[in-house]
Amino acid sequence: MSILCIGQAVYDITFPVDTPIVENQKYRIPQRIECMGGPAANAAYLCALWGSRTSLITRIGNDLFGKKILEQLESAGVDATSLKVDEQLATSISSIIVNQENGHRTILNTPLPPENYEPAWPAHSPDVILMDGYEKECALQAFQKYPTAITLMDAGTFKPELLDIIKAVDYLVCSKDFAYQYCGIAIDMNHKETWRDTFSKLEKINPNTIVVTLGSDGAMYKKEDTIYYIPAFRADTVDTTGAGDIFHGAFAYCLENHFSLKDTVRIASLAASISVETLGGQLSIPSLESVRNKRDELGLEMDI
Repeated sequence: MSILCIGQAVYDITFPVDTPIVENQKYRIPQRIECMGGPAANAAYLCALWGSRTSLITRIGNDLFGKKILEQLESAGVDATSLKVDEQLATSISSIIVNQENGHRTILNTPLPPENYEPAWPAHSPDVILMDGYEKECALQAFQKYPTAITLMDAGTFKPELLDIIKAVDYLVCSKDFAYQYCGIAIDMNHKETWRDTFSKLEKINPNTIVVTLGSDGAMYKKEDTIYYIPAFRADTVDTTGAGDIFHGAFAYCLENHFSLKDTVRIASLAASISVETLGGQLSIPSLESVRNKRDELGLEMDI
C-alpha cells in the first residue's frame, strides 16, 4: 500500500497581522512563521505522518529553502527520491499575510516555470495518486504508468489547461471557487437547486466522484443521484493556510485505507478543522492520534 503525491512544494513565510494592510505603509511584524508548504507537499507530509508509505514528485532548488523543505519532508518519513533538485532554479516561496481577526490568509507565491521531464519514479507502485495541477506532464505520465491506481485531484482554482487531468481523475475534489469559476453558479446553502445545478455542470467535465469543499460551511458530495452535505466542524480559527491541502492529504489516506466516501469526507473535514487552530500550513498538520482524540471528544462514530 502506498501513496504518490505529484505537484508543488513551497517554502512559506507567514506574517500574522492585526490591522488592515494599507498601501504605501510600513508594518513591523514581531512574529513570523516559517515552514514547508504547497498542496502536494503538505498532503505528502500528512500521509507519511499518518503511517502511509508516501512518495512525492516535485521540484525544488538547491538552495536554503529547498534544503529546509527536503529536511521537513524526510522528518515525516516521505520518500524523497523522486524530488528533482534543480541547480538552475530558486525554490518556490510564498509570503502569507494572515488576518488575526478571522484567520483568513492572502498568499503571494512565486511558482516554478512549467517543465516537461521524466521523473524518478518511486520504487513502489502507488495505490493512490494525488495531483494538485503542478508538474502537469508528470501527472499525465502517471496515468499511463500506474493505470490501476486510484487518482485524486486537489482542484483549488479552475484552469482550462488542466482539463485533461480534471476529466481523467477518479475523484475530483474541488473548492467552491473552482466550482463557481467553471459553473458560474454560486452555491447557496439555503437553496439546494444551486447544489444540483453545480453538480450537474461539474459532471460534464468529470463523470466519476465529485466532492466540493466549502471552507467554513463544510463539504458536499454526490453519490448515485443524491447530494450529501457534511457540515464543518467547529474550530477557533487562527489561520486557514494549508487547510485545503490537509483535507486532500487526509482524503488520499482514507482512499488508501478503503474508507467509505462519507467517512472519508468527515475525516478529511475533521483534520482540516484541527489545522486552522494553529499558525502555519505544514506546522498545523495534525497527527493521526489528535484526529482520533477529536473524534472521540465529539462522539463521532467512524473508524480511523
